[in-house]
Amino acid sequence: LFTSEHSHYSIKKAGAALGFGTDNVILIKCNERGKIIPADFEAKILEAKQRGYVPFYVNATAGTTVYGAFDPIQEIADICEKYNLWLHVDAAWGGGLLMSRKHRHKLNGIERANSVTWNPHKMMGVLLQCSAILVKEKGILQGCNQMCAGYLFQP
Repeated sequence: LFTSEHSHYSIKKAGAALGFGTDNVILIKCNERGKIIPADFEAKILEAKQRGYVPFYVNATAGTTVYGAFDPIQEIADICEKYNLWLHVDAAWGGGLLMSRKHRHKLNGIERANSVTWNPHKMMGVLLQCSAILVKEKGILQGCNQMCAGYLFQP
């Protein structure tokens, strides 16, 4: 799992919960504005492959907790395509900017993500906790979570 050194703590927590371990959460360096440095991301992929690891997932952040930084999604998506990695965009905080003509450019490339999280209660003033996960590939969540048995009445 690759993620920004300024990403939300939940990414490392997810690595532990999913059984990958926090040692396998690889932190990507950021510039002085808190954005992922794409060259460091690519270098970390190559380093991981050299060590025998199988890179598969990167988390880009659209609105970091401390800096409010937006990672360069287009450049990250290019690298993900090159190495066949799943691109997730944590737009929990900054996803609401897609509604803004003035600021939506900060999320350029989000359409290339395999999955996106968004929490409208964080920036849009929704009064109750509200979260969404969006995935590009139709049916992937059902396919990954469906348990089938001959005695069950399900397709």
